[in-house]
Amino acid sequence: MKFKDLGKRLETGGKALLRGSLIKLLPKPRPHHGPPDPAQIRRILAVRHDARLGNLLLLTPALRLLKIAFPAARVEVLIADRYGDALAFNPCVDEVLTAKSLAGLRLRGYDLAFDFSPQHAFSLSSAVWTALSGAKRRIGFERGDAAKFLDDLAPVPVVHAHETANLAGLVRHAAPAAALSDDSSLRTEWHFGPGEKETGQKTWASWDLDRESVALFLGARAEKRLDPAWFLQLGERLVRSGRKAVLMGGPAERKLLEGRAIPQGVSVAPELALRPFAAAIVNARAVLSADTGPIALAAALGVPTVQLFSHTEPWRFGYGHRPEHRVLETPGRPATIDEAWTALSELLAKPRG
Repeated sequence: MKFKDLGKRLETGGKALLRGSLIKLLPKPRPHHGPPDPAQIRRILAVRHDARLGNLLLLTPALRLLKIAFPAARVEVLIADRYGDALAFNPCVDEVLTAKSLAGLRLRGYDLAFDFSPQHAFSLSSAVWTALSGAKRRIGFERGDAAKFLDDLAPVPVVHAHETANLAGLVRHAAPAAALSDDSSLRTEWHFGPGEKETGQKTWASWDLDRESVALFLGARAEKRLDPAWFLQLGERLVRSGRKAVLMGGPAERKLLEGRAIPQGVSVAPELALRPFAAAIVNARAVLSADTGPIALAAALGVPTVQLFSHTEPWRFGYGHRPEHRVLETPGRPATIDEAWTALSELLAKPRG
């Protein structure tokens, strides 16, 4: 047996051993008959182990539905350490917890705990976090080993639906009699605190940008990443059309821009923390990016977007079902400059909403 194959077998065996040990140690699922009584629900935990910004924003419509379905309940959200600021000032969230809170979860006395990991694949870590809550009822999708950790399972959707609708389905499962808005009206949310928008306006203006300027976000993971030269050419087209453009990204993206000639009228934004970043780009006329956290953020802010989908599913993660957004799908390949320019021009030709 090759060393590589042996390593894989040991890794698989180790994971199986860990899973078996956790099943023995964690509270056993209990059978439930019928949905919970909303009047009896006082404390809810929403678990989202995934640390990506876009996925956390996709959860916000479900959090609003929780508050509607269980109006007397306190709703707490357990996430990884990153991006907790995305839920600050959200009226549907009473507290944001991180992994540091795991040891004391059972003492909080949860009535319900939701495993809001994606419906397409079982997440052991998310199921474990949900089980550690000790909630009287633990709710999630029926896939993988979910039945060994959760005790109220919703069927996995069999039709293509947006991720906001998929996650909202867990709330509908737990509260079938509640008067909840339909899937077509679900909207991701971002809430600003006192003074944040005013500070963002000053930041935007300090980059010599106005309300007709367009933000181009360079960052993306793996195969979704486009060459910086692509964005520079698109920025030049925007300038020739009479608009200003700003290139945005993290340290890796700015490093890729080093030594490149930046066209006149195109700015390079400094790196900002999440909330100042949101307060700045809310002033943009539009945002263009690959399928990334910032494009999900722009949609939550109500900023029109052009979303480039080359390796992920637009029906699940895109916002093309809303008129203020454009989805450009080019399966397995990057979009061309001409394709992106056409989509962006069509978007900018529409009156601001």
